[in-house]
Amino acid sequence: MEQATQKSKWVTDILEDWDKVLSDSTVSKQLEKELRRSFRAKLKTLNKINVDNLSGWQREWIKWNIESMQAIINSASDKAEPEEETKPPWLKTVEIEFAKTETPTVTFRALKHKSPIFSDVVILGQLVGHEYAAWHQDNPGMAAAIERLLPEYRIIIEATVAYQRQKRIKYVRKIMAIAGQQSFKDACSFFKGFSMAVQKGSITETGQPAGETSTTKIYGMLVMHQNFIPRLQSVNELYEWLQYMLGKSLIDEIKGFKRIEKICERIGLRFRPPGRPEIRQ
Repeated sequence: MEQATQKSKWVTDILEDWDKVLSDSTVSKQLEKELRRSFRAKLKTLNKINVDNLSGWQREWIKWNIESMQAIINSASDKAEPEEETKPPWLKTVEIEFAKTETPTVTFRALKHKSPIFSDVVILGQLVGHEYAAWHQDNPGMAAAIERLLPEYRIIIEATVAYQRQKRIKYVRKIMAIAGQQSFKDACSFFKGFSMAVQKGSITETGQPAGETSTTKIYGMLVMHQNFIPRLQSVNELYEWLQYMLGKSLIDEIKGFKRIEKICERIGLRFRPPGRPEIRQ
């Protein structure tokens, strides 16, 4: 096994920039116009709903959607991602758990602590390998995932993926070229990790994350709607909202609430009036 060594500067530089690369959700100007056109149409429908006739999470859900779409329509560009230090601890935990499903060969703990198993160079190779596997044009998984989307979203997402793929693969090839210029030992370690990740894959042929677990879809909802979660007032509201979003087949009536309650305990998320999530110390 590859023994952990002192972190190389070239690895540090790339890892420090990795979050920016993964969080880059920019799209072309044409796609921005198309997204705004789509949101304007949906906004007309939502504005017809009388929120005064609703209560609890249903009311907050409609209000949040209207506010979010209006903000996107009025913005000059995509809203910047929140800085890592401003994210609540529960969100950081969920993001890591969710990331594991698409990077199943990566030992995330080794990114924070010295690992006796893998060096930072191997881990970098794994990260880059999973990125390569996810965005490669011959990988059928991305197309399969898009195919499951609602028709009105499909065309926009396909165009967004095509636009992002060019940028992501270009960055991957840049890192591969840098790795190839390092010492023989570092190059071997990098491409060892890269090979492991490509063989394992990031997305299955059916469009599921390669490391998907029973909680993957729940974590995905929490990450995608991280700005809505503070509006919920209790675990029960979170449970009902997740049932609405994911269906009762995944969040069942009998064991579903206890399951969501345990997930909240595990990630450190709890609620109290007026509905802002509180972090369990």
